[in-house]
Amino acid sequence: MLDLYLTAPDFEAEITILAEKQSGRQTPPQNYVRWDFGYAEDNPLVLERNLDAEIYMIWPNFLDGEGTPIQKGIPLVGTYKACMHILVREMVDYHQKRISVGMHFNCHEGSRVVAKGVVTQLRAISRDGS
Repeated sequence: MLDLYLTAPDFEAEITILAEKQSGRQTPPQNYVRWDFGYAEDNPLVLERNLDAEIYMIWPNFLDGEGTPIQKGIPLVGTYKACMHILVREMVDYHQKRISVGMHFNCHEGSRVVAKGVVTQLRAISRDGS
């Protein structure tokens, strides 16, 4: 099986991990967490669980200040840059039409939003091939 994180990222984002008092996790996540992705325009950030949320398998790889993936085992608190990987490759065309720089999204654990993000750069899904 191909290691997802050894493939080129589809886009980059800045992700803010929500604190427990903001309806986030009780314990901080670690890198390589398998959060699902929801478009903020479809699933606005609300404190209640959204059981009708459309979510997708797009997973983050959080980076340190030098742009290197953060090692697993380090608790993540606050805001981080992340490379984003679309897991289901058959969905790339769909996401390519929707994802743009500045677009907001949510990270989900089940139906609960645990982080929020904004797209900062298109990479592999860039429409102009750059």
